[in-house]
Amino acid sequence: MKIANTLSALLMTFYLLALTAEPAHAAFDDYQRFHKGAYDFEFETRYFNTEANYNGSGDSFQRLSMGKSYEIYNAYLKTRYGLSRRSALYGNLNIANATSHGLDADRNNSSIPDAQVGYAYRPYNEAFDTVLDFNVVIPFYKINENTDSALNNEGVIVATALLRLQKEISSLGLFGYLGGSFRQSRSSLVPWGVGMELSYPGWGWGGKIFGYQSLTEDPGTSHKTQRLIVVDRVNAGSLAYYSVNPSVVDSEVFAKFRFKNTWTLAVGGGTTITGANTAAGYHGGVSLAYTWDREPSYYMNSSDQETGLSSEKKVRKFKEEVEDGVNQNLFQKKLPPAPTHKSGSPGQP
Repeated sequence: MKIANTLSALLMTFYLLALTAEPAHAAFDDYQRFHKGAYDFEFETRYFNTEANYNGSGDSFQRLSMGKSYEIYNAYLKTRYGLSRRSALYGNLNIANATSHGLDADRNNSSIPDAQVGYAYRPYNEAFDTVLDFNVVIPFYKINENTDSALNNEGVIVATALLRLQKEISSLGLFGYLGGSFRQSRSSLVPWGVGMELSYPGWGWGGKIFGYQSLTEDPGTSHKTQRLIVVDRVNAGSLAYYSVNPSVVDSEVFAKFRFKNTWTLAVGGGTTITGANTAAGYHGGVSLAYTWDREPSYYMNSSDQETGLSSEKKVRKFKEEVEDGVNQNLFQKKLPPAPTHKSGSPGQP
């Protein structure tokens, strides 16, 4: 109990510190829920537009010259499978369409730049939930310095490990995460985020502040000028991708609507707050998710057992687990000895 109380205090401290302090393509599913045997299929589309960059010092931004701009649409095909009440596998395929509006021409790039696979595990869920989240982004091509197309991804392998902390208080869900991202041939990042989600029967809303900081020096720091030449030529000068030692603080608000306990529609948007060596702009997104329960008998099917947007239902029948190697006869209640009857009738000697 003492350990749980200490961890709870650390969790709330983390939330408060983060409020005083990933790129723009954020997700609407930061609060992690686990449901054994459930498949989630989701189609999500994202839009990001920028006409400015944050400078290297991180204290101001500068507009792109001569009215230049950059925009990108991302469509994600996502899936997630609940292995148990504590773990899940997930993945997504990224379809991107980037357009840069430069002085000499408008450049476009439509492709499938990368895919992501991940695993989430919840080792602790008493005073609050602790979730370990591991994922890898696999690019399908690298950035060519001689390209004449707009950039729509980093073109490198990205391996990320996150520690997620979350707690549900009535209809309020609080969440936060902190981790590390190793990027091949790029600076390593520290992704972080903190937010809340309010759930009501059939719908909910929430918001978060999130971002990342560069932790290590980019191997291309000594060749920064060459990177900037490529960005200026094909990305209209926008540092949305291929920048050196980027950092950003971003924001987002969202709303969710649930239909028949199987469909969830989410909409949201936000804007960058500050950063360094990265693009400044605004973003929005829409997603539609469908949940198929492959093991409905594992949970109660009655809809009145599920409130808000939570997909986790109460267990239909509880059975105590006793196969732990301990002799259970030691815990059986001892019955009083049976009364003995003497021969003869009452009153006889």
